[in-house]
Amino acid sequence: DINQPGPDGDYPLHVAAERSHVVVVEELLRHGASPEVSNSARRTPLELALLAGKTEVAHLLVNKGATAEPQSLLFLLVDAAVSDRDALAFVVARGADINAADAAGDRPLHRAVAQGQFLLVKRLITLGAEVNLTNALGLTPLAMAQARGRRDIAALLESFGASPTSLRP
Repeated sequence: DINQPGPDGDYPLHVAAERSHVVVVEELLRHGASPEVSNSARRTPLELALLAGKTEVAHLLVNKGATAEPQSLLFLLVDAAVSDRDALAFVVARGADINAADAAGDRPLHRAVAQGQFLLVKRLITLGAEVNLTNALGLTPLAMAQARGRRDIAALLESFGASPTSLRP
């Protein structure tokens, strides 16, 4: 049964999506595999495809009915330190706000800086992240990078016009 998980908790569609087996994904969907099912880790095939940077599969899944809240997907990618340009662009193109704060007041750029993810910081800025917005603690990404001793990220932020303080909310 294609809608039953294997011993590891993954469904066939999860495995095919994560491994970018486009033809297998198409066939599984054609034969009734659910694009919305969650595996034992509570991940959907769409989430696994994006976490693995498999945007061709992600497009296919969305075209076949997979749904996910774009903002949640953006935070998922940032929290997993996914710096894949296409995966990030995919969620932004579907409506994720690159500058939105989560319930705790953290923004994607702040999370990337906190993780020390240089390439992810660069990708977020390229997608439109504002470098002078503050988080709930009133810190800019540059102030965070400086406090954490991340000179490389601080220099990158400064090259995009970042300031250690900001009047912007």
